[in-house]
Amino acid sequence: MHNQNRIYRVYQLVNILKARPPKSISVITKHLGTSERTVYRYFDLLKELGFRIERGKGHTYWISSVVNTDILPFTPQEVDYLEKLIKTSGKKNKLADSVMLKVQNSVELQIGSNLIFKAHLSQIVEQISIAIIDNKQLLIRNYNSANSQTVTDRIVEPMCFTDNYESLSAFEIKTKKNKYFNIERMGSVQVLEKPMRYEAQHQFYKPDIFGFQGKTLNKEVEIELSLRACLMLKEEFPMSIPYIQPIQPNGRYRFKAQVQSFQAPGRFVLGFLNDINVVGSIEFQRFISKIIKKSSVNEV
Repeated sequence: MHNQNRIYRVYQLVNILKARPPKSISVITKHLGTSERTVYRYFDLLKELGFRIERGKGHTYWISSVVNTDILPFTPQEVDYLEKLIKTSGKKNKLADSVMLKVQNSVELQIGSNLIFKAHLSQIVEQISIAIIDNKQLLIRNYNSANSQTVTDRIVEPMCFTDNYESLSAFEIKTKKNKYFNIERMGSVQVLEKPMRYEAQHQFYKPDIFGFQGKTLNKEVEIELSLRACLMLKEEFPMSIPYIQPIQPNGRYRFKAQVQSFQAPGRFVLGFLNDINVVGSIEFQRFISKIIKKSSVNEV
C-alpha cells in the first residue's frame, strides 16, 4: 500500500506541474499532503525519468512546455526497436539495463499520469454539471488562483462551461462577482445542498483569450515573440493560437488581439522580457513600463 500511495503521489505531481500557473513548494506539499523533503525526492525521480522541471521567480516550479508531456516520448514500435537494439549490447551490460528501465518507467508513468488526470477532471466536470442542472451551490476545494498565487476554497453558483470545458463561468458568493474558474486548477468540487440564491446577478460574457470576462474587448495587445515565448503562449493560453503569425524571415512571431484586461498578458510579458518586444498598443506599452519601473523601485 505504501508503494501504491507513492506512485499515485508521483502521478499527481506530474499533473500539478503540468497545470498552470507554476507552483511553489508549499502549494505542492499542500496538494500532495506530504513534506517538502519528499517533494524534492520526487523531483529527482522525475528528472531521472526524463522530465524537465523548470524553476521560476519566487521558487515556483513547472514541467517545461518545450517537451510536450501530453505525448508519449516513444511509440510502442519505437520502444520495441529500442529494446532490441539495447539487448544487442549483451545481457550483463548495466548501462543497457538502466536505459531500458528508464524507457519502460517513462512510458508507464506517462500513461498512468494522463489517465489519472483525465479521470480526475472528468469527475470534476460531472459534479459541476449536476450542480448546474439541480440549481445548487458548489464548493471548489483548493483552487489555485493565477492572480493571487493562493490556494483557497471557493463557494460559487455555477452557470456554464466555456468552450472545450476549459473553464467554469460562475458567480462567487464571497465577492459577489461573476468569474471564470479554470477546471485544471480545481483540487476537487462538492455539490452543496444549498439552492442558488443570486441568479438575478448571474451574468455570462464570453471570456477573452486570457480568460477575463467583460462587456467589451476594448484593449489591444501586440507583441513580437521568440519561438520559446511563442510555445509558452500557445500552451498557457490555447485560444491565442489563431492570433499568432510567423514573421519572415527572422524566425520570430507576432501576436495581436483585443482583450478585456492587461493583467494576464502583462504577467506573461514580464515572465519573458528577454524573449518579447511590446510593439502596441501605446496603452499596453505604458502598462508594462509602469510595472517594470515600480518593480525596479521596490528592488532598490
